[in-house]
Formats: sequence, structure tokens, C-alpha cells
Amino acid sequence: MTSLTVRSLLTDPLAQIIIATLLGGIGQALIKYGVTNTEAGSGLVSTAIRLMLSPGVIAGLCAYALSSVFYVMVVRAKGLSFAYPFVAANQVIVFLIAWLLFREAIPLLRVFGLVAICIGVTLIALSK
Repeated sequence: MTSLTVRSLLTDPLAQIIIATLLGGIGQALIKYGVTNTEAGSGLVSTAIRLMLSPGVIAGLCAYALSSVFYVMVVRAKGLSFAYPFVAANQVIVFLIAWLLFREAIPLLRVFGLVAICIGVTLIALSK
């Protein structure tokens, strides 16, 4: 039986793409939180600046940047055809966060679509 270390986990492409996917979803949620809790400015430019300088938006963009680092490592190790379908899994993470944290209503048809995404991403992950 092999022992799992943080180093071995962080060098495994499957672990890397899962981390990238989770960070991408967390980034979306932080951006949503940031723009929801920031007051508009007096004009378009003022509002845009306030939104972009919101701590939530900045944290969300940082999560995206870190997600991109992991994603690039996976593309290098396993190729784009393996890595890119996991981008769809971000929809599942964002869906769950929107439903659990932001109490957004989720139509049943969207749930079926997300189940299809989960099945597809699982099949790709198993194809190693």
C-alpha cells in the first residue's frame, strides 16, 4: 500500500485537476459575494472600479489564478483532451454553492443537465 503525502498528491494530475476545479468554483462564489456586497458608484467607471477592488472579487480572482496554475500543470502532463472536460465540472461546484450559500432556485432540468455533466466527467477521469 502506498502512503499518500501532500507532495505525491499535488503531483498527481487527477488530484491537480480536482483542485483546479474546486478553486475555480470557489473563485466564482467569491466574485458573486464580492459584487453582491459592494455598493455601486456614481457612474459606470466608478462602479466597475469599486467592484474590481472589492475584497471578494480580488479573492475570487486570486482563486482563479491559483486554479489556472494547477490546470496548466495538468494540461502539460495529461493533455488538453483530458483536462478541458473538467472545466464542465466547475458548473457543478458553482451550482452547489449557488444553491447552498446563495439560496438560488435551481430548475429540475438544470439538475438533470448537471447529472449528465457528472457522468461525462467521471468517464473521462476513468479513462486515464
